[in-house]
Order: sequence, then C-alpha cells, then structure tokens
Amino acid sequence: MNQVRVYSSLAATPRRDYLVTIGTFDGIHLGHRYLLKQAMTRAKELDVPSLVITFEPLPSQILRRSTFEGRLTTAETKIEVIGVLGAENVLVLPFSLEFSWTTAEEFLSELVATFGVKELWVGEEFALGKDRHGTVDRLGEIARDLGFPVSAVPRVCNGGEIVSSSRIRKLIQVGDVTSANELLDRRFRIEGEVHEGAKVGRTIGFPTANVLPPDALVQLADGIYASTARLGPSTSALPAMTYIGTRPALNPGSRVIETHIFDFDADIYGEILETGFVRRLRADANFDSVDSLVAQMKRDEIQAREILLSLSGQLAPPEYNAGCRLI
Repeated sequence: MNQVRVYSSLAATPRRDYLVTIGTFDGIHLGHRYLLKQAMTRAKELDVPSLVITFEPLPSQILRRSTFEGRLTTAETKIEVIGVLGAENVLVLPFSLEFSWTTAEEFLSELVATFGVKELWVGEEFALGKDRHGTVDRLGEIARDLGFPVSAVPRVCNGGEIVSSSRIRKLIQVGDVTSANELLDRRFRIEGEVHEGAKVGRTIGFPTANVLPPDALVQLADGIYASTARLGPSTSALPAMTYIGTRPALNPGSRVIETHIFDFDADIYGEILETGFVRRLRADANFDSVDSLVAQMKRDEIQAREILLSLSGQLAPPEYNAGCRLI
C-alpha cells in the first residue's frame, strides 16, 4: 500500500509543484477511481507529486444537514483507499458553513499563493465554491488567469447509469449490497467496537459480535447478510453472517448489528470489528417460536457459507480490487 501523507491545512502542505485533484470522494467509487487513476498517471508524466484535496465533514453533512442520508465511507477509509490508489499526498480541509462562502476564485488563488499547481483535474460535473458557481468551464477561466490548465474527466457508467454516490447510497438503503459493491469496487463495510449484548445468540447456538450502528454512515436495510469479519487491519477476513435490525423475534429494542463468525470462538470484547457485506439473504422477520427462528438461521448459515465459498479465496481482496475499470 502506498504510504500517503495527510495534511490538515494549506499551511501544513509542503511548498512545491503538484498535480492537484479536488473532490468530496465519498465512497471512492468507480467514477472517483477513474478520475484519480487518470490524475496519478498524468502526475507521473509531469514528474510531479499528486495532491488530492478533499473536505471533512462532507459538504452535504453541513449544507444539507436535515436531508443528508449518510456517508458511504468514514473519513479514515476514504483516505486509506485514496492512498491505495496511488495518491502521494492528501489535503483534508475542514468544511464549515463559513468555508462554504469561499468563492472558486478565492480558493484557487489561495492554492496558487501557497504552492505550485501544475494542473488541476476534476470530474466533469464538479463545481467548486460558493453556490457551486465554480463549474468546470468557470474553473478553466480562473485557472487560465492563474497560469495552469484544468482537465475534466468524464463520468463512469455501469448498467447504462452514471456511477454516483447517491446511486450507491440508494442501493445500500434497500440492502442491495451486491450491486453497491460492484460500483464501489470493494465491499461496503462497517467498523465498530465489539460490546456486550444481551447474549441471547449464545443460547440458540449463534453467538454474535455486536457493534453499534455508526451514526454517520448511510443506513443499511435491515435483514440477514452473508458477510466477512476482520479483527484489525493485519488479520484475515473470516466468513460470517450479519444481522441488522431490532430483533423482533427475540429481544426487541434498539437497532443492532450482530455478526456471527463461522467456526470462531474467542473473547473479542473491546476489539474493532470490520464487517464487509457480501449479499443480502433476506429481510428481517418475526417468527412464531424460537425453534422456527433457529431453523431459519440454520438455513441462512448454509446459504451464507455457500456464497462465501464461491468467492474462492477472495474473502479479503487487497483493498479491495484497488484500481479502476470502465464499464
């Protein structure tokens, strides 16, 4: 994995020439990957380092707080995958309502006053600055005055539709992680600290590792999923199945994420569990009895094992089919 250098302000970024790419990059999906790979290739041609500029929190989290439906990745995962794709430097600028008033002219002028911009690469629908007035055409005009060119990379299509964060978000909300993963080029994943639950699963032969649903991420549809489980970045992914819901059949309450790791027995309370979602098996459901619930869970396990076995050793592809493909 490329060792990416991360900066949190313009002032902290080393003064030199860069090939600059700007974007929100939520999800680092196929479209983002294509843009970044094109920019990385051009940076090598120019013999300058790449600098990816992104924002945290996501602008939508600030500007559309009441309607924003959740992130596809945490900030940490976003930076991790950007590094895997070959970026040498990432500048993470704090986004606020006040910052959103900055015009595209002001922002690009500040970049040029801080370090050298050899070229700027963005997606063709990108817009920068106050009220999104910095369209690609306008950025080209501003950049010409500042002495560098702008390249706009076309969007990527899959299945006749444009790949976008909003499209992937909708797929996750209905539980179609198979399609979402194809557009992400990796598995949608949730990380959290394992905490003690009601321990009901142990009594029916399905002990689970429980994590709290993360507030910031898009909400995955309730149900049972074939999944993978990883404890720490250096460990292998283990086959599992994961339940998301309010446990109507056993112990109704707040929404939970419970992962049953196959053929595994260890105390992992307090550890960070990364769950990768492979395929939704079924929606959440109530049952007439515990026996009927257990019978269904045994069928779920058989199906999940078959799905995971079909991956033929690819439970944990290196982060996570790193690279980009046009479809």
